[in-house]
Amino acid sequence: MEEKEDGALAGSQTQSDSPVATEAAAASQKALALLARCEQCRSGLERKLLQKGYSKLTVEGVLDALEERDFLSDRRFARAWLNSRRIGHYEGRGRLLSELAARGIDKEISKEAVDSFFEEFDEGEICRKAAKKFVAQGKSGEKLMASMQRAGFSWKMSAAALRDVLGE
Repeated sequence: MEEKEDGALAGSQTQSDSPVATEAAAASQKALALLARCEQCRSGLERKLLQKGYSKLTVEGVLDALEERDFLSDRRFARAWLNSRRIGHYEGRGRLLSELAARGIDKEISKEAVDSFFEEFDEGEICRKAAKKFVAQGKSGEKLMASMQRAGFSWKMSAAALRDVLGE
């Protein structure tokens, strides 16, 4: 066999030159680029890599490796997402749990993150801000309470916030 310019033997293929290794390296590079921009959850990153045409097996291997090295963490994503969501959004426990579930975050991780979030930020105060926002939008009666419920607040918490805001 003759030697190629780069030192590899012609007719032989090193493992790093294999299509599988090449795809894994490209998928890993893309995943790291996405993670460098912002925190990602596993299911979201998986969806993005699959849309780019990487095989399911390759994507799972890359994501497992990223989790092992702590570059990818659903817990960290949930905390970051909750902190970014609180700016300009007044949402309760129910809505936040639902939104995290829609992003593929495990129920236990979601509950832990939301509990921690509401240890830091008063859910009652957020509920009052939501009530003020909906009242300012001209909502009243059943529509007002329905908006509070869709925002993820319990009926009891919504009723108390609305009494405070409406001065009843």
